[in-house]
Amino acid sequence: MRTLIANRPHATYLLWMKMYLKNPLAAATLFASVVGRIAPARDRRRVNTVLRATLVASAISVSLAASPQAQEAEPDWLPEEIELPADHEVLMDRAIGSAIRMFSISTGRDTNELLEEWEDALREGGYTITQGQGDAMDEIIEFSSDTINNAKIAVSPTTDEGRSTIEFDVTLQ
Repeated sequence: MRTLIANRPHATYLLWMKMYLKNPLAAATLFASVVGRIAPARDRRRVNTVLRATLVASAISVSLAASPQAQEAEPDWLPEEIELPADHEVLMDRAIGSAIRMFSISTGRDTNELLEEWEDALREGGYTITQGQGDAMDEIIEFSSDTINNAKIAVSPTTDEGRSTIEFDVTLQ
């Protein structure tokens, strides 16, 4: 590591930034241990100040990422015709590659009512609704458009607390 830092500082910085983005606290700890070994004593004070700032920033970023308020924004790919209920709580918001999106919320609202509202709004908005036959499909909406290759909105069973989970699985064009 000492040779890498001395001979290739740019490569070291990129390596450290990749690690920082994956695990900020581990990167800060590694940075401190490496600098503590190779930095001259007069530079350690400056490095310690930078390290403290890095640790504080890491702690703040980790706490913000975990806070529910930081995750309440609607995804930009979600059709504007779908109005999320006021009491929704985001459970998951993931992008897999450039086209697949997964999003789930929990709500206390009546899911049958929500699905009817969303299906009507999507149909009026020009989306193609593809609905299968049978009772098993009552709690699922499948749709597509010019920007969405296919999408599915499905309701999971209600929990003991009276909240239902609604999952959105979308493949973008």
